[in-house]
Amino acid sequence: MLKIDFNRENIEKCLCTGCPVQKENSCIKDQVQEMEEISKDIDIDTGVMIGPDEVPKLYCATGKTKCNNLHTHEECQCPQCEVWKENDLEVRDAFAYFCVNGRAVECCKITNDEEDFDNKSREMRRIYYTPI
Repeated sequence: MLKIDFNRENIEKCLCTGCPVQKENSCIKDQVQEMEEISKDIDIDTGVMIGPDEVPKLYCATGKTKCNNLHTHEECQCPQCEVWKENDLEVRDAFAYFCVNGRAVECCKITNDEEDFDNKSREMRRIYYTPI
């Protein structure tokens, strides 16, 4: 099973907070602002840990965002992300829009039937690329 590590290195590579799907969302903006405030107040020696659900990034590792009203009609930029490239998510046929769909999984876990997979892929594209 595919597993993307939730770590500082991947968080720094992540493009989620600038993604058109979520960049105009007020909930996401609040999370980003909160992260910035927390990070400037953290004393490295205290060992304060921030949970994945508090980080508005790296949904390919953690799963769906807790925020609603994302702009799913906008184009997802996951394929441009270094995390996507380094984990060969295109080759694995992982579905993007992780902020909506949840963490990355390999295609073969979804179906073994090529025709069924093509139908599911078409349906996913129709849902997420159809303007509201």
